[in-house]
Amino acid sequence: MLTRMRLVKGAAALLYVGPLLAGLCGFGWGMVAAFTAIFVVWLMVLRPEQWPSGPAEWLTGQAWLAALAQVLSQLLLVAVLFAVGRGLGGLADIGAVDIDPLLPLSISFIAIPLCRMLWDAHEAASQGYFLDDEAESAHAESAAGAAATAIIPLLNLPDTAPDDAVTDAVARTLDVLTADLRLNALTAALSRTDRSHTPLRRALVFWATEPEIVAPGQVPGSMASAFSIAHGNLDLLRVYVPRAMALIGAFPNRAHDFPEPQRLLQVADALPPSDLPAHVQADLQDGLRALARAVETALGPAAAATPDPLPDLPAGQMRSA
Repeated sequence: MLTRMRLVKGAAALLYVGPLLAGLCGFGWGMVAAFTAIFVVWLMVLRPEQWPSGPAEWLTGQAWLAALAQVLSQLLLVAVLFAVGRGLGGLADIGAVDIDPLLPLSISFIAIPLCRMLWDAHEAASQGYFLDDEAESAHAESAAGAAATAIIPLLNLPDTAPDDAVTDAVARTLDVLTADLRLNALTAALSRTDRSHTPLRRALVFWATEPEIVAPGQVPGSMASAFSIAHGNLDLLRVYVPRAMALIGAFPNRAHDFPEPQRLLQVADALPPSDLPAHVQADLQDGLRALARAVETALGPAAAATPDPLPDLPAGQMRSA
């Protein structure tokens, strides 16, 4: 991917050569509009995160203002390149050159298919690669907004919804490359206590503590998010703790995705009031303390330096916990 990134930046140089050459050869300012169109198309192909992602978003005034700002910035860039070319031509006393005006336009245009063949912005973003800091920032803002929109149907599910329906909805919503962003958005939304969202919380705890989610590490902090979602609900904590104990034992190299040991101890020492029998609450406290010790052990230098191999657990094994 890094090699592709270097090749893309090299191919992008063709984009800027076109207006420089046109200015150098003494072409009129009328070509600025054509070059601007090429620059805008290149930007839409290589940096789609900087543009509205769907028809509905294009209908908003904010999207049009953002698109207009992009077009004006490219117009300014082309004008500067064109002026630099004309200035260099004047200094070198080149004068007007008799070449086909399509030549400089073609040089800039060829950068679009070349860069697109070398670079898929969505694929690169899923692997954490960006052309520059501006592209990374734009992707982060766009992805966060998309994640917040995607979880709204889940938050609108009634507390009376059947568990099977909620589980299916959670699986569909989180079956994307940006599952970590959606899970983070759900965790933040469920930190409010104005609604219980019990079926949704239960489905999320089960989803985030499945071995196929934890083992690959593609959803960073999934176990910590599940704990935050279960926090305050002793029934959900009783589901979470045995599953977490099994997972930390199977995948100690994923200890960084678990809650911090100190936080686990704090929750164990301050369980909320409940109608559960005293011995059940005591068992839960012991389980949280045992989990804290297991996470602390897994976070040790030896475990971090030589992570254990990932055992192949079947997806449904934890369902019985």
